[in-house]
This record gives sequence, C-alpha cells and structure tokens, in this order.
Amino acid sequence: MPNSGDCRLFHHKIVRSVRDLALTQSTIVRDGSQYAAILAKQEFRAELEALFPTGRGQRTPDEIRFQMLRFHQNRCVFNVSMTTNDGWQDLIAKVFATDRPDTLDVMQRLHQAGFGTTAQFAVPRPIAYLSSLRILLEEKVEGRQVKTILLEDDKSEQMEAVRRCGEWLARFHTTAPRFGNPVEPRPFLEHVRGWADMVSEFGKPLSAKCELLMKKLEAIVPVEGTFEYCQGHGSYIPSHVLLSNERTVTIDFDELELVDPARDLAWFLIALERFELKYHKPPDFYERLSGPFLEAYLKEGNRNTLRHLAFYKAAEYLHRARHDLYKRIPPVPEWAEKMLDQALTGFAS
Repeated sequence: MPNSGDCRLFHHKIVRSVRDLALTQSTIVRDGSQYAAILAKQEFRAELEALFPTGRGQRTPDEIRFQMLRFHQNRCVFNVSMTTNDGWQDLIAKVFATDRPDTLDVMQRLHQAGFGTTAQFAVPRPIAYLSSLRILLEEKVEGRQVKTILLEDDKSEQMEAVRRCGEWLARFHTTAPRFGNPVEPRPFLEHVRGWADMVSEFGKPLSAKCELLMKKLEAIVPVEGTFEYCQGHGSYIPSHVLLSNERTVTIDFDELELVDPARDLAWFLIALERFELKYHKPPDFYERLSGPFLEAYLKEGNRNTLRHLAFYKAAEYLHRARHDLYKRIPPVPEWAEKMLDQALTGFAS
C-alpha cells in the first residue's frame, strides 16, 4: 500500500498534468472553430427549415448566418440570423461538447414557473434541443447587458442595474422550482481544495496564501441545516443579466444546481469587485454598487442568506485566482495574488 507521501506526490503530478493540459487545450481550440463547423453542417440548416419554414421554400446559404458570441472549452454560444416571411430573425444557438438535453428541460421548467416571456423577471424562451448536433436553441433577448451599463459612466443607471440584478436573484431563489442534485458544503470544500492545489503549483507566495486560506475555509464550512437549499444559477454575473425595458432577463443556465443561495451572491459580488481590476474602475466602484445590490436582494430574499456569505466569497476568490492562472493567456499571477489577498482580508475584517 502506498504511503501518504507517495499519494501526495501522485496528487501533485495530477495537478501539474491538469495545468499543462488546460494551457495546451486553450491554445489549440481557443477560436471555437470546432463548434462553428457544426453550425455550418447541412443538417443544422435542415433543422432550422423544419422549425422555421417560409413560404418561399428553402433558404439560400446567405439567408442563414451565424456569429460567435462567447467561447468556452465545453460549449460555444452563437447568434444565428435567418430570413423569415417578415424579415430577419435572430436566435441563440448553444453548441455543447457533450450531449446536454437537460438544458432544454431546465429552461422549460423555469419558463413555466413564472419566468416566462411576459414576466418582469424572466429567462429566455427555449425553442428546441437538437440532440444529434448537441445544440440548444433559445430566444434572442433584446436588451442592454448589465456589464455594458457598468462599463459606462452613468452612475444612476449603474445603481438601477445592480438593484434589478438583486431583485431578479431574490425572485429566483424564492420562487424557482427546486430540482437537481444539492451541492453539499463538505464536498464543495474539497472541490475548492482542488482549485487551491492548482494555484499553489505556481509557487510562493501563492502556495503559502492558499494553505492559509484553506485552513480558514475549513474552520467556517457551513453545516447542514443552517441554510436552506434553493435553485442556484451557477454563474450569476453582470454579463448574464439583460435589461429589456421593464423586464430583467437572466441567461446562461448551463450550470444550474441546488445550492446555499449565498453562493450566487458571492459570484455576483466578486464579479462586481473585479471591475476595478479588469477595467480600471475607481476604488469606490464596488462599495457604491454592492450595497444597493444586496439591499434589493434582501427586500424579497431570505436575510439568512448572508450567514455563510464569507465562506462562499472566499471560495470564489480562489476560483477567480485559478481562472487568472489557467484561463488567461498568458497567466496573470498578480491578479491571482490580489484575489487571495482579498479573501484573506475578508477573514481579518
């Protein structure tokens, strides 16, 4: 039987292999061309003809166009434009690396549970899932992305945007149907430990800070029964929220899970904080906008959600540090260290 030292050495070899593989893959398929090739297939065009027939017969190649919007290793999002009897129509096509029929079911259940087309707090209307092509088709929501509003300089619009984000999330946490597997705190902590191990591979001072941060997280891991599981978005950030007149619409439900609702709050708050780092926003940017977001959330949401916010914020700082080292080309260790410092400062305050 191998001793603990052998197991630790093997674990570190796995971490290094994952790091090297991630960096290699990100340079090989960074452009998303493998996903675009699926939309270029005649089979996809035939599916569109069946779903959106016209009175003029089949569309010509120039009458179906697509543009990549967002690229991830496991999926890619496109805007698809096509001619109809009334002009051009846009829709969203998500192409997955693996078969994800569950994504259509998720969207349908949310749409039917009060987050439909005419609701004030909504999700895009699901259209179809094309299993043979691994493509989810959904409504293209016309509206302003909250990220865009935050990048501009209108402070009153920024305030209104984050308030509406808080309101949407509170409505989602309190009324969305609950289904799927719960993300239990202890197993989640082990997942976070994996992020810490990957960040530590970049050596000191990151490794020492990760070790200290994991000790602090271990001490405050939430206990079952001290929170109520609810439907979690999985990646609730300003770029996933659109303001369409009076409607607030959230997109990207590929990572829906049952969670402690504090996890979604942490995602949004740290995404907001990183505007200073990524877009050189002034030092008061986060303080000015985080308060109205939380205030709007707590008007309808459960105040107990704040109980474990420190834990999930620290975990998300680690997640962002890993992102800065493994998703950015080239890696940005200075940003990763900033994330770890912010996490540790949160425990000190």
